[in-house]
Amino acid sequence: MKRFFCLLLCLCLLCGQVLADEPDLLKNKGDQFVKENGLSEEDFAVYFYNPDTREEYVYNEDAFLPVGNDWILPLHMYYYEQETLGAFNPPVEFPDEIYTIEGKSLEQCRYRSILMGEEETALQMRDNLGTSEQYLTLINEEYGHCDPLHLPDSYFRDNCYSAKFLMNCLKQVTSFPELYQDMMKNFSLVQTDDGFAAYDRPYNLVHIRGEADGFICDVGEISGPDTYLLVCFASEEVGGDSLLAKVNSLFCGYVEEINDVEQNTAPAGNDRQRSDTDFQVSSVNSNNKTVLLRWIGIALGGAAVLAGIIALIFRLIRRRDEDNY
Repeated sequence: MKRFFCLLLCLCLLCGQVLADEPDLLKNKGDQFVKENGLSEEDFAVYFYNPDTREEYVYNEDAFLPVGNDWILPLHMYYYEQETLGAFNPPVEFPDEIYTIEGKSLEQCRYRSILMGEEETALQMRDNLGTSEQYLTLINEEYGHCDPLHLPDSYFRDNCYSAKFLMNCLKQVTSFPELYQDMMKNFSLVQTDDGFAAYDRPYNLVHIRGEADGFICDVGEISGPDTYLLVCFASEEVGGDSLLAKVNSLFCGYVEEINDVEQNTAPAGNDRQRSDTDFQVSSVNSNNKTVLLRWIGIALGGAAVLAGIIALIFRLIRRRDEDNY
């Protein structure tokens, strides 16, 4: 009987190891990257998420670090959502009235804030929603979903956000692509070729890069073999833009690996030519057959192991009954 239970335990551990191999690969790659580049929680934070597989890798994701211009992402998310809900529709008695902020229509505000990079307009849009503290409390409740009791003073005072906060924003955007497609189109028209975009792959991406207080923050949706989301903070001391490019290359390589795609290379940075078609927002619901088959194979393997365990149990019980008889 002891031998039987030992065998049963070994088979269960084997089955568990088969099912755990894939997540370990991602964690090992991320941890090795952090170690090899001498990164620490003082100068680096990252959050990778694959909406198709729900795989994620996080490091220092709760730290609030300088975000630069990236703070306008949740700002515009809120205005696009509220506009869709009808919050800015004209009153019935004045059907021709146009909603304005400091004399500018919403489209004019978006043009100036996103396409022209006018911080003054973005601040006017923010102040239109209340005090700075009221606004920050609002967008955390709507999109950031961080524990309000543990929001640091730097969030309210120094324009600092966390990788988790910004990733929750991206998850919201990709969960409702129709709602935010115009917003993403606007952001796609002001792409830069540094940060995530300088990675050595040919895939299209939409990213928002901010810089402040010695940190560079990049937030992006990358259309690799599986579309994945990426948020990263990197201080200038550990590489800044060049490190952000390496981070994107790392996770893109992982996505290619699990999809059995040969590594494709493309000129990095300003050598890569872009067009409007590069910035079509991809759907996060696309199913990759290779990944599906991989997980089916793992599931079938696990089922086969369990079937073998059950068959062995019945066989031993039958033999014991025959011996007693």
